[in-house]
Amino acid sequence: MKNILYKVENLSKHYIMGEVVVKALRDINFEIYEGEFVVVLGPSGSGKSTLLNIIGGMDTPTSGRVFFKDKEITDYDERKLTEYRRKDVGFIFQFYNLMGNLTARENVELAVEICDDTLDIDEVIQAVDLQSRANHFPSQLSGGEQQRVAIARAASKNPEVLLCDEPTGALDFETGISILKILKKINREFKRTVIIITHNTPIAQMGDRVLKMRSGQIMEYYENNHPIDPERIAW
Repeated sequence: MKNILYKVENLSKHYIMGEVVVKALRDINFEIYEGEFVVVLGPSGSGKSTLLNIIGGMDTPTSGRVFFKDKEITDYDERKLTEYRRKDVGFIFQFYNLMGNLTARENVELAVEICDDTLDIDEVIQAVDLQSRANHFPSQLSGGEQQRVAIARAASKNPEVLLCDEPTGALDFETGISILKILKKINREFKRTVIIITHNTPIAQMGDRVLKMRSGQIMEYYENNHPIDPERIAW
């Protein structure tokens, strides 16, 4: 029996820009289960980043509800949302948002300091294959290495879910594959739910569950019976 991690009900988000109402999300419904590797796929402007921000507690919907483990996060006040973001969610973005005056290890340690039930830093750094670069500053690291630091920082908090916003978007092909392999490794070895949003259609091949979006709506939502490893993706 799979446990539901997220349940989204009739979720909509509208923005008012002058006299125009932009409907970023339009009455969407879906569920995500614990331990899944989920790909949210769609072109620019499809609403996928808005969706990620709402389930990550960084934005609020116009209408609808989001449940996280039977708790309605769309009913949380700011204090509860801060606690939710701190303890339950790890964020990984296209641009790495590292502290430039801290080493790779210190960037990871900074995240651990604000949480309670954290993972061993050395274990996480080893998982992302950064042992030899842990004492280097971001300016001394490649883009792929900086993204590995960002992944280690998010994973070390030991969150229930990693929310990844185009994590390979700023990387070349080979480096992007290595990042996807690390995310899959964390999903499998640390048993964390991973949700990736991307415009890159081939990445959907590695998802346990795939949610395809267009114009703020879910066009397809299905379980992938045969997800494949990143190195086998047919690009």
